[in-house]
Amino acid sequence: TSKLRKYWGGDEDPITTDDFIWNKDFLARMKRLLEAPSPLPSLKEADSGFLSLNRAMSLDSVEVDLSKELKPPPKPVLEQQVEAARCGNGAATPRWRLVPTRREQAKWDRASKAATGGSDVMLRESKRARGNPVVLAAQSREQYFKLKWKLQLLTLGIGGIGVVSAYVSYSPEIAASFGAGLLGSLVYIRMLGSSVDSMADGAKGLVKGAITQPRLLVPVALVMIYNRWNEILVPDYGFMHLELIPILVGFFTYKVATFVQAIQDAL
Repeated sequence: TSKLRKYWGGDEDPITTDDFIWNKDFLARMKRLLEAPSPLPSLKEADSGFLSLNRAMSLDSVEVDLSKELKPPPKPVLEQQVEAARCGNGAATPRWRLVPTRREQAKWDRASKAATGGSDVMLRESKRARGNPVVLAAQSREQYFKLKWKLQLLTLGIGGIGVVSAYVSYSPEIAASFGAGLLGSLVYIRMLGSSVDSMADGAKGLVKGAITQPRLLVPVALVMIYNRWNEILVPDYGFMHLELIPILVGFFTYKVATFVQAIQDAL
């Protein structure tokens, strides 16, 4: 029936209007709707934060040209803003510089410290009062001999403590092996001092000292003595057995003495 639905209210029957899809003239109305071009919305809708059906329908339409909106800008927006801020009002030179990051600032600080540290030392040395070269050379030579003698005493003292500790904590064989390495360490540091003394004669003395003082053969000699001692003297004559590891530890006693002397000089 096409009678008025009074409970809907109004003077017009809603079934016969275009808002209701199941009306009498359904096919004719749909044909007219498909043939007629859909008008575009003239007013721009305000952003509401929700999905707009009209905006989605306009995106589906072929007649809408979105090439300008979808085309990427020639430069990123951030680069354009930074470049505009750096140039200012058309000036050729930048009016301000960007704030460096923490990593860049730390790198610049290290570079400036490395660049100016040597110059500061040179300035301090240049302002220092100079004395008589002969007197200064004599003082430096005396300090060198004191340092060399002190290194030998430190090596002997630390080695003596090591021998006593090995005898008390381990066995006489370990103590004897450590003592053999300590003797090699004393010989090595004495030969090292002689090589340094030869540097006073220049390059010729340095070459001569390196040739006549083969200190690098000291650990090799210790290993050879260890082998011959255990293979010949121990089974034939009944001497005590030596251990290789304590010999090597005793040989590197001079390194401990050098380390202690470096700490004393630093303090």
